[in-house]
Amino acid sequence: MASFLLSVLSGILTSLSMPGFLSGALIWFSMVPLFFAMERGGIWKKAFLSFFYFFTHVLITFFWVLPTLTENLPLVFGRYPSWLGVVVFFLMGVIEAAPFFGFGFFSHFAPRGTFLRPLYLASIYTIFEYIRGIGELGFTGGRISDALFRHLGLIQVISITGTLGLVFLIVFLNALFYELLKRRKTSVIFTVITFLYIFNATIVHLLPLPESGTFEIVALQPSISPSLKYSTSSREMLKLLEEMLKGREGQVVITPEAFFLEDVRYSPVSSNLREISKKNTIIIGFPAGEKNSVFLLENGTFKRVYSKVKLFPFVETLPYPKVFGIFSFLRGLSYYEPGEEFSVFSVNGSPTFSIGICFESYFPEVSRKFVKNGSEFLVTVTNDGWFHYRVALLNHFVQGVFRAVETRRQFLQVANTGITGLIDEYGRILRVLPMEKKSLGLFRVKPRKEETFYVRFGDWFFYLSILLGGLTWILAKL
Repeated sequence: MASFLLSVLSGILTSLSMPGFLSGALIWFSMVPLFFAMERGGIWKKAFLSFFYFFTHVLITFFWVLPTLTENLPLVFGRYPSWLGVVVFFLMGVIEAAPFFGFGFFSHFAPRGTFLRPLYLASIYTIFEYIRGIGELGFTGGRISDALFRHLGLIQVISITGTLGLVFLIVFLNALFYELLKRRKTSVIFTVITFLYIFNATIVHLLPLPESGTFEIVALQPSISPSLKYSTSSREMLKLLEEMLKGREGQVVITPEAFFLEDVRYSPVSSNLREISKKNTIIIGFPAGEKNSVFLLENGTFKRVYSKVKLFPFVETLPYPKVFGIFSFLRGLSYYEPGEEFSVFSVNGSPTFSIGICFESYFPEVSRKFVKNGSEFLVTVTNDGWFHYRVALLNHFVQGVFRAVETRRQFLQVANTGITGLIDEYGRILRVLPMEKKSLGLFRVKPRKEETFYVRFGDWFFYLSILLGGLTWILAKL
């Protein structure tokens, strides 16, 4: 029982280190109770303790999903009772935590030693963190590296390693501190932490000063709740668009995800939209055919520029239908087909850029492929109005911090209720619009052309972790 409570405590501490909770500094010690819990016991006990650690972390970190499943979705779509949302929420926790059975299982073979053991455990954890993000159910939300979004000096390394490098560092130090605590060498822990924060501050001071960009974008934040949005006609949304753009002629305007809920190319508002586009270039989202898409509306012409590739499981697509067919009641307006390419485009001779949709900003490979295809800055459009809590908006927005540093591209998020804001290529949040307020913001974006090591080689750190895990195990046997 004590071991179980320690693993749950680690989950709580990890969640409290996430964006919008208590403090990112907790992440350096959050796994220490788990390592004490796993100190004794068999291989399956360690596997279950590791599972419950991450299960606890996910349920607390994503607590804001629960009211969406039990209130918002049933209210808007009316396909299932609220109590069923609770079941789905716990199932989400099980799916996300399942890979960490593997971490606990393989931790049983960790070598002894103050250095070799932390190196092995960090390698194994990184491997299973990567596995959690792949496949139709893959998701990277709650990655422990998220805790460091304010540590601007340390996170510069992800332009080389990706966020897996930060994951490795966090687990390594937690395992090292566990070993040092057992040996009562607390002074060494204090020295390591002090060095870490001095290093972080030094790198921050060495970063180039923020520069104002040359390309101007007007971001539209209409701030409409889902219950209202799904009962608002396209004509009423058109009226809102006209009202917000009054006096804004000659600019590039980006609206949030699914500004319209129907294919407006063939609706009664089409002619009005075409007229607006003769004064403003508009990038606007709406479902088209079987895809969640973003269109460029310029000089009276609709041009599809991107269709969402990474669809959200159960809401936008049904993963493994033979297994999860009973959960089709969770779908939104309809199920979509994934887009086929990571598009790059420009408007009026602008720098090239790409637009991701909603939770695609959680996936490093999406931004990486945009940049590989020539994108000079990144945009994400989203509708986070489903979520009642500001911590949810912050969790989503700070993904842009990591995508910006990984690719060295400025990152603009345009959201229905917020957070709408611009992040520079070093992860600094330059400006945000007030949350949950109808706003129009002018952002000046700076393009960049060079590719980072991470953009060129992707998640190579995953393969390095496999190599390090194997080598440390072999070295311990010699």
